[in-house]
Amino acid sequence: MKPTSCLAERLFSAGAGITLLVVGALIAVFSLVTLPFIGLIVAAPALVSSAFLLAAARRAECPIH
Repeated sequence: MKPTSCLAERLFSAGAGITLLVVGALIAVFSLVTLPFIGLIVAAPALVSSAFLLAAARRAECPIH
């Protein structure tokens, strides 16, 4: 497939990944001040999900066919 054929999916994955990265980082920083254990339980999945979405945006093949 051409790299431009799945541009919308790539932009959505990158945007969602960056959003989750920012939200997860903010929750992680906030949780270090208030409730470390509970906050990191919420922040860790957001950070892991953002890593997967950012990796999906950089793949050569389209994630959705």
